Amino acid sequence: MPLHPMLVHFPIALFTSYIIFEILWMIFQKDWLKNSSVLLLFLGLIFVVPSILSGEASAENFEKVSTLEELIEAHETFAKLTGITFLIALILKVILIRTGKFNLKTNLIVFAISLIGMFFLIQTGLKGGELVYKHGVGILY
Repeated sequence: MPLHPMLVHFPIALFTSYIIFEILWMIFQKDWLKNSSVLLLFLGLIFVVPSILSGEASAENFEKVSTLEELIEAHETFAKLTGITFLIALILKVILIRTGKFNLKTNLIVFAISLIGMFFLIQTGLKGGELVYKHGVGILY
């Protein structure tokens, strides 16, 4: 049983929940929402690592197929961009909180970066879905 399909749902759920908590914090500005969003972002990043590693291991079986090589590369690239973008958001958010400069205006910068991360996450999922549902990659018969 391949690990990648099981692991990828954690960063998807955690990053999506993070965005929801960010929106809620911007509306209600409660500390527990801010703290929860940082935790969700951190946990999402933890799960990005095994998701990417398991994806790379799974891709080794299919990268030799010339029709899939470009799609697999795009999927990998968007996955890495997702992780990098959310890592930048986490680092910036922690710096803002630690320096006492965290407020609605500064958080809008973090939120904008996070929305870019969500775009990359969606593209990753679309490319992965195409690999599975259009090309049958990783399907066990």
